[in-house]
Amino acid sequence: MNNQFYTMGGGHFWEDVFFYQKWRIQRNYITKRCRLLDNWDIRRHEGTFEECRKAFIKYIEIYELGRQKGHMVVMLHGLGQSKNVFKPLWRIVLQNNMMAAAINYPSTQKNIESHARQIDFFLNHLLDVEKVSFVTYGLGGILLQVLLNRDSDWKKHLKIGRIVEISPPNHGDRLLFKLSGNKISEFILGPVSREMGQRRIESIPPLPKNIESGIIRSSSWWNKYFRKLTKTENLQLSAQEEKRFSNAKEVIDIPDNHWNIFDNEKITGSIINFLVKGKF
Repeated sequence: MNNQFYTMGGGHFWEDVFFYQKWRIQRNYITKRCRLLDNWDIRRHEGTFEECRKAFIKYIEIYELGRQKGHMVVMLHGLGQSKNVFKPLWRIVLQNNMMAAAINYPSTQKNIESHARQIDFFLNHLLDVEKVSFVTYGLGGILLQVLLNRDSDWKKHLKIGRIVEISPPNHGDRLLFKLSGNKISEFILGPVSREMGQRRIESIPPLPKNIESGIIRSSSWWNKYFRKLTKTENLQLSAQEEKRFSNAKEVIDIPDNHWNIFDNEKITGSIINFLVKGKF
């Protein structure tokens, strides 16, 4: 199919499985049909993954798309979010001469293992990239832990750079786990909520020690108040204890009250510092 129209970018029902120069191939998590979106989220083709990739090759020639090359920063959002949460950070990454790929995954529709398989597929089809670093938010950090502790073909041709995790729920999430017993909440939050108990999450191996990683812990005053009011405060280790548990090189705390945490210049600045210099 080749009828073209604007889309909303597929934040909750489509999973990104290919990225090149802001063009993406997405796969519907239910039907498994794929679609090719351009950098304006206009659908240019629909069909199987291979059909969409062949269509993209034609568009490379039509629009004379340049070849991507170098260091790619892959961004993984949190539960209930989409790639758009990374827009402020994405622009800064480009200004620092790195490429950026914020990935959509249907976070409320599938379990952790299924999401990890999607990201694995994505990285196996990441072309003309020499090195890949990661920035994760919330649940995205857990997906990356699962992904990096498995054998994958993409690791043979991609050098892994640095990793910055924003508020990773390394010790589970008491609120999500508590809500998983409610049918309505579980319908909204999806199967991930059942997996967010402390014992289940802490059993996932941490990031490999040979990869430089840093953690930024951030929480707004209203989030802290709500957690205390509902008695769902998460386990909070000291920075040194968290470093030992997670294999992180650095762990810092930055308070935030923005609607989008990546509008906080101190947080985005710290992310760029770690990606470039290996320290916050």
